[in-house]
Amino acid sequence: MKVAVPTDSKGGLEGIVFNHFGMAPSYTIVEIIDNKISKVEVIENNSDHFGGSESPVDLLLKKNVGIVICSNLGPRAMEVLTCQGFDLFFTKREKVQGVIDKFIKGDLERFSGRKTSCSAQK
Repeated sequence: MKVAVPTDSKGGLEGIVFNHFGMAPSYTIVEIIDNKISKVEVIENNSDHFGGSESPVDLLLKKNVGIVICSNLGPRAMEVLTCQGFDLFFTKREKVQGVIDKFIKGDLERFSGRKTSCSAQK
């Protein structure tokens, strides 16, 4: 499985979770196999927020990410991510390594709250 975490400009396992999903300078993508980190990749957020032509969600879809872990998610981003099939988890602003360790142990909460328009149609 591939997990994406919006991160500061440094990114990677030593990077810090960025507070705003869409405006994060980078996304750290962590592949987890058998509850172990298999691969780590940092991609620059060159989405439409920064003059690009794709949304942040499009960038993650191209990398086959299925899970997003973040500290803050607006209603529109939550709707788009949920409608695209992403699982969403909440974390505090801390190093990515600690966040991934908590995720593997099952210690992170899922984002919950408002129903999205796509879930209301089911």
